[in-house]
Amino acid sequence: MAPPRTTPATLYLSSIPPSSHVGVDLSSFSTPPQFGGITSLPPGIHHVWLSPAPSLVLRSGFWVDVPAGLGWAQHRRYEAEMEALVPADLATVGGMLLPYRQRLPATGEETAASDAWNTLVAHVSAATLARVFGEDWSADSTMPSSAEDHDGADDGLPPTAAETERSLRFTPVDLKRTWREGAVGQERTTQARDRSWALERVLQAAGGPQELLGEWEVAFVLCYYLGNYAAGEQWRRIVALCLTCREAVVARGGSGGGSDGSALLVQVLAALRRMLEVLAAGEEHGFLGEEVLAEVARLLRGFGKMLREEETDDPSRGVEVRREFEHLKEWMARKMDCVLDTREMLRKGTVMTEEGDIVEVEAEGLDEEEETGEYAPVIVEDVDLQPFTTAAAATSSRGSSPVDVMMVDEEEEDDPRF
Repeated sequence: MAPPRTTPATLYLSSIPPSSHVGVDLSSFSTPPQFGGITSLPPGIHHVWLSPAPSLVLRSGFWVDVPAGLGWAQHRRYEAEMEALVPADLATVGGMLLPYRQRLPATGEETAASDAWNTLVAHVSAATLARVFGEDWSADSTMPSSAEDHDGADDGLPPTAAETERSLRFTPVDLKRTWREGAVGQERTTQARDRSWALERVLQAAGGPQELLGEWEVAFVLCYYLGNYAAGEQWRRIVALCLTCREAVVARGGSGGGSDGSALLVQVLAALRRMLEVLAAGEEHGFLGEEVLAEVARLLRGFGKMLREEETDDPSRGVEVRREFEHLKEWMARKMDCVLDTREMLRKGTVMTEEGDIVEVEAEGLDEEEETGEYAPVIVEDVDLQPFTTAAAATSSRGSSPVDVMMVDEEEEDDPRF
């Protein structure tokens, strides 16, 4: 029997194995006997996932967009062969319904409000979900991404039928080539070090800043709650792309059609802090573990150094970005014991070992992060090409030859007989 139109928004879940793990937005719980679903869902976007007993390893999840008002209902039934929750008829619902509850990442308190979740997925819309998932807003732990792998992990093999039919349609992000086609010399070097040009192209491919931010938030949810590796890689690539942009810090949209890079980076830093709050509150980070968090901290330190350089050149540049970065820096120092300003880090000092010996230690990797010491950029002076030009002109004036350049074998160059 279908529920009456006067009931609160309800998601019915049936045929779920006992003691399975179910997650709704930021919270999760073990299913009690006769569990039948969740009621009183607030309006907005929600993510629901299931880790069926007894394995509790593979997770599958789906998204719903609950409208305002009463009477909304949806029924999902667990299919053991597919290991997923699939749409089912509302006429067969039943069981015990649990009210919607959320555990706040900052305090651990439970509440019936969805404010913390809404903030985490503030840029996710129905259009974002349709673009990433297609008609069926669902995914699982093993779903691949149809975006080209730009980190060199592509084995060159054609995609399987499963990968072609069901994959995450993320926006391709190429971190190895961030300069325009045909760029050479200083232009290519600048765009390799400052990825603002590449960021603008990714924004165009995604459909704008809000769509890219929404895709990034979806990737975080899929990686953290479902353990999806492809989503984790996309999340990491977008972080690396945004935190290596210098020109975008002061870029503002105008008649030229460019994106407001300053406003985008402010939103990126604010969203990153909300994501780190979720990670800090959890016990396991999955693919967003210590190694990835260390990479994010390294990128943030480089980003902060760049902001200080911009402030030195012109204090009026990137004010909003610097302010948001300071909020993130203070939060990470307080909650994660992470220092983002290398000027505040002890580079060399002495410590006492368990045996009572005093030894000198030095922090490693700071020179590489700050591009100092042996990692400092080398300035190549201009070379006077006039002698080479004169010699080339003299050679060409002697007459043409059917073979302009004589290619010699490498063995002949090394052979003393030649």
